[in-house]
Amino acid sequence: MMRVILLIVLVMPVMADTQFRTRRITGDDVPSGKGQCDIRLQIDKEAEITVRGDLVSVRTFSGREARDDGSECNEPLPGADLHGFNFEVRDSRGEIILLSPPSGRNGYAAVVRIRDNASGAGRYNFRLSWRITAFGLARPGNPFGVDQAIQVCQDAVVSRIVDQHRYGDVDIRIIRADDRPGHSDYVVGEASARRGFNRRSFTFVCGVDFSSGRVRSVDVRRR
Repeated sequence: MMRVILLIVLVMPVMADTQFRTRRITGDDVPSGKGQCDIRLQIDKEAEITVRGDLVSVRTFSGREARDDGSECNEPLPGADLHGFNFEVRDSRGEIILLSPPSGRNGYAAVVRIRDNASGAGRYNFRLSWRITAFGLARPGNPFGVDQAIQVCQDAVVSRIVDQHRYGDVDIRIIRADDRPGHSDYVVGEASARRGFNRRSFTFVCGVDFSSGRVRSVDVRRR
C-alpha cells in the first residue's frame, strides 16, 4: 500500500503559487488615454498567469517556480469599465495563449497559459492594453451610479481576499445592490477563491458613498 501511495505522489504535478504587484510605469512611454500592462516573467515548463488590477498571480504546474522579470503597468487593469482590450505577445520562447479575457464571469481578470519545452527558464513578455475612459469618476450633476458602486465594491473585495485572507484566483459569483429598505447604499454578494488545491467561499458587504464613489466599508467573511 505504501508503494502505491508513493507512486501517486511521485507522478502528481508539482504546483506552486506566486503573487506580486506590478511596478508603476513612469515617463511618457504609453500614449495618453491608453492603459497598459507589460507582464515579464521567467517561466520553466508550464504556468498559468492571472492578472487582476495590478496583481499578478502565477500558478506553476511543472518546472521551477516562475519569477517576475520586471512587470509594470501605467494603470491597474480595470473592471466593468474595460474597453478596447487587447492581448499582444512581445517575447516568447514557447507557447503563450490568452485563455480568458477579462469579464464579469472571472472577476475581470486576464488569464494566460505558457508552455515551454526547452531546457531551463525562458523569458516571456505579454502586453495587456485598453482604452482609459472617465467611467466611475464622480462629477457635479453626475452622481455615482449603481454600476460604478458595484465595480468599486468588487475591486475592494478582491483586494481584501487577496491581501488579508491570502487567497487568489478570486471569482465574484454574485454581486448586486442591496434592495432592503434603508440599505440603498450597500452592495452585497458572494465570491470564491483558491489557495493551493483548496477553494473557499466568501460573502461580502460594501458600504459605498454614492456621492463620491468612495468605499466606506468592506466586510468579507469566509463561509
